Amino acid sequence: MVSLLEYLPIITSGLLLLSILTLVVNRKNLRLQSEYQIYARMIEARLKLETSEPFINMAKESPFFADRFALVDSPDQFYMLRAYIDLYEFIFLLHKTKVIDDQLWTRWMSSAKAMKSIPKFLTVWDKTKSVHSPDFVKFIDSL
Repeated sequence: MVSLLEYLPIITSGLLLLSILTLVVNRKNLRLQSEYQIYARMIEARLKLETSEPFINMAKESPFFADRFALVDSPDQFYMLRAYIDLYEFIFLLHKTKVIDDQLWTRWMSSAKAMKSIPKFLTVWDKTKSVHSPDFVKFIDSL
């Protein structure tokens, strides 16, 4: 008859391995969560800075930004639309990495499709899509 003590090293090793795997998965999830939080804060900070009067006044002096602002009625509209595009790309990334569920993704996809019905959104998208990931560009263009 086999004693439970004979299996104790195997059981202990298995529990240790399970603990290590759990730690690795949790560490990866925490890292991803931190990266997403940092990215969201960076987008928020950029939008706040770019919509400030001093930045807009400086940007109007640039041919690059003047070209972008000419697409819409005001710099605020340009930055608002670009913020939406960045938000959709962020949500697209979350969906691609399976961080959000399919039902929530469907709502965001419908929202992006509705945004494409706004002519100024399409104008800004066409002018700025070259800076976005190829997969995201294919997604938005397919809606």
